[in-house]
Amino acid sequence: MAAWRVLESYVDRGIIRHLGIVSVHDRDYLIKLHNETRVKPSIIQNRFHSNRGYDVELRPLFKEMGMSNQLFWILTGSAGGKVRNNNVITEIAQSQGVSNQILLYSFILVCLGGTPLIGSKTLLHMEEDVTALLRKPLIWNDEDFTAVANVINKNLIKNKI
Repeated sequence: MAAWRVLESYVDRGIIRHLGIVSVHDRDYLIKLHNETRVKPSIIQNRFHSNRGYDVELRPLFKEMGMSNQLFWILTGSAGGKVRNNNVITEIAQSQGVSNQILLYSFILVCLGGTPLIGSKTLLHMEEDVTALLRKPLIWNDEDFTAVANVINKNLIKNKI
């Protein structure tokens, strides 16, 4: 907590605007941190990964605490290749006229209310990702949402916004 108190002082002085946390998957720790701090974390960055259950049970707590949920490893973690190259994902992406990657980013943004952290290695890939998401917001019906959630983890159905 000593380090957090120092960071709070930077917020007080206007040096930092927001405090965030990363890789926190323990509900009790989040509640303790929230209850014991004056400046609450406003951002949580967590891996979108099966070994953490995709934070299905924590996502409502993030929302309750007013934390923006930023997700990484969307394309490369456990949801990576096996999900990105799944036939169901490909079929839905083709019906929407986008790549599988853009479909997964949109799923995070539109359906789960998260922000995908895109780790593109080239400026061109980053521009393509951002342009595709801004140019054509995808329309998600319940059937497509359920199909994608079932490919990744059926429990994500609980997190639909």
